[in-house]
Amino acid sequence: MKFTLLILAIGIQIITFNTIAQTPAPSLNLKVSKNLVFLDAENNEKPTIEFSSIFKNDGSKRDVTTWLISGREGKDWDFVDGNANAENIEIEFKTVGNYDVELAVSYTYDVVLKSGETEIEEDEVGFEQEAIVTAANNLDELTQIHADSNFLKLVKKADTYLVKPDYVNDPTPQIFLAKGYYGIYRKELKDPVVTDPYEETINSIAAAIELDRNGIFNQKIHKMWLNKFQNDFLDNYLLFNLEEEDGYFSIYNGTDKEKRTELLDLLIEGCENYAVITMQPTAIRLFEAPIRLAIKDARTANQIWKTEIENLKNMSESDFNKMTETDLKALKYGAMLSAVTLTELRQSNSEACELLTSLQEVFEYDRAFLGFMKTKYNNCKEE
Repeated sequence: MKFTLLILAIGIQIITFNTIAQTPAPSLNLKVSKNLVFLDAENNEKPTIEFSSIFKNDGSKRDVTTWLISGREGKDWDFVDGNANAENIEIEFKTVGNYDVELAVSYTYDVVLKSGETEIEEDEVGFEQEAIVTAANNLDELTQIHADSNFLKLVKKADTYLVKPDYVNDPTPQIFLAKGYYGIYRKELKDPVVTDPYEETINSIAAAIELDRNGIFNQKIHKMWLNKFQNDFLDNYLLFNLEEEDGYFSIYNGTDKEKRTELLDLLIEGCENYAVITMQPTAIRLFEAPIRLAIKDARTANQIWKTEIENLKNMSESDFNKMTETDLKALKYGAMLSAVTLTELRQSNSEACELLTSLQEVFEYDRAFLGFMKTKYNNCKEE
């Protein structure tokens, strides 16, 4: 009996030492008060952002915090509160651009040696994020030219900003360039340099979106304009080339093969172009999938359905709020078109209903969507 107790005691002692000696695994993240500031804000609000380091110690002790912000301190930005080693800081930005932030925390923890003595170990954990902050200008000069509907002048003036070093990574000049080109297109203005203003509008929007890391296009004045252009494009280059019946759309499936091929080519091109003029590509992907299937690209169609149905399940209310009204319109009709196609393809409503029910809250007041679910799918209720 004594021998057994001794073994148990030794076992308990070993387990205890191993538990104490376990290396901690702290994590590090940061929180920002906002991601976008305007250096020329009309309300005279200072372009400052607060940064907070979030260190989960996992049994360790924070030692030294170190912040590293791209650009030059004193010229591109300055500390308003705190310093490079403070846990929380406030930065005022002075120069247009995207800014990267790196954060590091060194920490210590106790290690119990086999002898029973305690030794202090030190390690470091880091976090970094590229272009976490954008400092921009409203470019009121271009806003006024656009308001005056002087579109030829707007294109020329916006173009001058594109070659300025401070605006290389700023989407704002590209946004105004797009507005200028679209105005030229709508007013049918003549310019020997601009041969296809509509195509240039699409190219400029795509360039602006690629540069827009922190939501300049989500500013009300730009988002409203983008929505208007998207709606024009969706109606004339996508919905126009579909068949309409009872408030929902379908792909032409008549006997005229030449007509069907032409329409499918236009629809694919339309989907590809819409994908570059939206901040939320999911909005058009469900529209694209049935068309891919119709041109016998089943692999791409199935991959879209697999990916996007899962994406929709994980999207939050704020994700949908970032969509324009036209994005939501494209998403709605795309989901309906995909649902019918999936039902025919799978000979089952299960995948179609999985898609439709994931959007019920988003379109809970949309009569067309609700009517479609009720009449075509019995609200996805099992009979």
